[in-house]
Amino acid sequence: MITDLKALFNDIYNDVFNLLPTSTSIKPVHVANGLGRALVGRTYDSDALAHFLRRSILNQKSRVQEERFPNGIILNDYGRAFTGRDSDTVDSDALSTLRSLAEGVLAADKAVFSDAAQSSYTLSNEKLLTRDPSDHRCGIFLAELLTAGQEGDAATHIRDILLIDDDPWSTLAMPMMQFAQPSKVESVATSDHGQTTYSPLTIDATGTIVSPTLRRLRASLDRLARFEQNSGSKLNSLRRMVMFSCFVIHVHLISRYSEVVDGAPHPPILIDMFDGSRTSLRNASRASLRAAGDVLETLILRRIRDRISEQVETVGADQMILNLPARTQQRIRNGFDAYRHDDQASELEAISEAFWQVATEEKNHPVGFLTELGRRAGYLTPWANSGRGGRLQKRYGITTEFLETLVAATVEPDQPLDFPEFLDKLRINYGIVAGQRTDDQIVRHNNLSGKPFGTPTSVNEEDLRLNVEALRSAILEAGYAKAYADGQTVITTDPESLTVL
Repeated sequence: MITDLKALFNDIYNDVFNLLPTSTSIKPVHVANGLGRALVGRTYDSDALAHFLRRSILNQKSRVQEERFPNGIILNDYGRAFTGRDSDTVDSDALSTLRSLAEGVLAADKAVFSDAAQSSYTLSNEKLLTRDPSDHRCGIFLAELLTAGQEGDAATHIRDILLIDDDPWSTLAMPMMQFAQPSKVESVATSDHGQTTYSPLTIDATGTIVSPTLRRLRASLDRLARFEQNSGSKLNSLRRMVMFSCFVIHVHLISRYSEVVDGAPHPPILIDMFDGSRTSLRNASRASLRAAGDVLETLILRRIRDRISEQVETVGADQMILNLPARTQQRIRNGFDAYRHDDQASELEAISEAFWQVATEEKNHPVGFLTELGRRAGYLTPWANSGRGGRLQKRYGITTEFLETLVAATVEPDQPLDFPEFLDKLRINYGIVAGQRTDDQIVRHNNLSGKPFGTPTSVNEEDLRLNVEALRSAILEAGYAKAYADGQTVITTDPESLTVL
């Protein structure tokens, strides 16, 4: 019998997605920490570093910053990490400068607190891994994806990066990390979600991921890793791997409904290359994101009904409500009565809707999780450039760095693609559309199959064609393409190879 809504929804989310899309505070730094932790299977108890970085703590009652760890306490507790320039005395001003610099670098995402177990640092090596649960199991999911069947290039690349500590970020952390002790944690080798009807990471007898979406996403992550092994610094490489991993989570969540239910809609990702200046394109991009929220809600409601149908049939909705905690009963009752009004919905439908309504009030709608993660990772941007629309609504719009990362994850260095082929790859691998003629029905119906889903979206076809051209121009400017006199544009991650075409 259901007595805990939180446990019910955590179980459903783990079953359907293998992660918990419930927090609007999720950040890429949390994903990085969780992924690294799951791959290496250990963390470090780094309270010394947390205290060093968080000099002041916000008093929740007075809302005033209070100095909790002044220089005196740091020197008293961790004095052997420091030496004076000319004597045994440490210059307090110099120490303060060092602490400010370290905070700006290692706590750039404002995810560091006085308790290291609740903190996620700017990740540069494995000693900065913590137990912080703020990734909501995204790290476990990604690590399982990267090692499903057999370990791929991405898992190996990230592990190798985390073993190196000769970069400036790690150097700043090193004095305080001498006090940290390693601890074993759950890794991909020990995690056990079980393979249920909805389990996304089911593996067949040949060791292949059954989900076609996750197969393509795994291949993209491995492709990006191979590119990163031969270019750029390790910190930039790790940042791009994490940025794209956040996008992988987004694509995974919005594709699940179409994978577990035959004929279910699969919303596209309509990228807006014009910074919201073309109204019809901006609104259509926003509509495609809103459709993502709709399919998430529909899938979860379906799963709720699956879970509780037998109980509703056996004891009835009224008894189920009475079994809930007192603080929840009345809210569920109000929702149930509203949906059941005039028998407009069955008992099962009404109580499922009531459960969903109350659960999202307490834990946030999954689309809030997606939008906040996407905003911080660089592929979602405010729907409008001013006013409340910018804060509360988003559309798909990508940064230059994310575009470069997307190209590297899509195109093999030795296999350049014509621009139309590249656009096809974006649609097939990630559901991304830019506005080709073949995309018109997809955009209008917010469904990659082209079948109607929800209210039709109105969009100017000229805006769609200009959007395609803007994407082509952006890739050319980034240096990942070459245009020829005959109108051909070739996309590559190895520009030097274009001279032999």
